[in-house]
Amino acid sequence: MKTVLPLLPGRALLCLSIIAITILMTGCQEDTRASKLDSQRASEVSDARLKQAQSNLLATLGQSPTAQESQYSADSADSPRTLAWNPPMTREDGSSLAPGQISGYRIYYRMKHKNDFNIIPLNDASTTRYRLEGMPPGAYEFSITTVDVDGLESRRSDPVEVNLI
Repeated sequence: MKTVLPLLPGRALLCLSIIAITILMTGCQEDTRASKLDSQRASEVSDARLKQAQSNLLATLGQSPTAQESQYSADSADSPRTLAWNPPMTREDGSSLAPGQISGYRIYYRMKHKNDFNIIPLNDASTTRYRLEGMPPGAYEFSITTVDVDGLESRRSDPVEVNLI
């Protein structure tokens, strides 16, 4: 004895096929909106914090920020001048960066008429100020990076121009 399955009408079979395909594809889709928004928000937060740090540096140097300068500070009091910054709280990808994950900073500087940068390594994460007292007079450009405990270095902050006279 053979069992014969009843044939479903064409529309019912088509509907079941569409439902099955939809269920299978739903599990495979990635929500790209969430990924793009998270990444974009992290970038915005990182940029805002970088701009704040540059503004602080300029304020400390007694200079006002321009459209191209954004996030540092340096003391505007009489010589010697001091670079100052706030430790970052996030990585460039927007993930958190705890103070214990920072191993230090690097200050990149050059005379404005030169092409090559010099580096001042600061291997103490608690150091957030650097005195410029031993530098010869001139027009300088400074930027700072953060180095984590794994040796990863952030991108340089926007440059800040400082005239040491």
